[in-house]
Amino acid sequence: MITTPKMLGIVATAFLAGTFVASPELRAYAANTVFSTDIVDGQVMTADLANNAVTAAKIKDGEVKAAEIAANAVGSSEIATDAVGAAELQGVTKLLYGQCVADNTEGSTSVPGGQGVNVVCNINGVDVDDSAIASVKSAQLCFDVWRVIPGQNAVTVLMQNECATTQSLGIGSEISVMVFDK
Repeated sequence: MITTPKMLGIVATAFLAGTFVASPELRAYAANTVFSTDIVDGQVMTADLANNAVTAAKIKDGEVKAAEIAANAVGSSEIATDAVGAAELQGVTKLLYGQCVADNTEGSTSVPGGQGVNVVCNINGVDVDDSAIASVKSAQLCFDVWRVIPGQNAVTVLMQNECATTQSLGIGSEISVMVFDK
């Protein structure tokens, strides 16, 4: 197409008069800005978002549901301390934790191989019909938890000497207990 001085004059006059106006898309592109009004509702797609672009502050409270979480995606590091209780465990109506330490009597008792010593851990809320498990942290490797017996506000942990020689559990041995009821 050949342009003449007359045609260039008409285009220049029309442009100056404002009759050639760029579309909203071109104006946004030209200004390097996109406003909410420039986006058609429902048209920002996953491909339009940069990696890690959606932050917790951008997610409405209470809107991430189980369906949005992949299987095995939540591990212990994502769960706050004491955030899981009986209500979060299917079929569990009570969940208590306790810890006790073997005192001078329990920890220093000489226990022959194959025999045991009882350690009583006081835990409020325990009933005789509860279930309980325990673990021991002791410098003496011969002792294992043999049996755990819930009582009223206490759990008796029977510690058995698994070694052939007489040993003591050790003063200060720590016993951790978990009590639950279904």
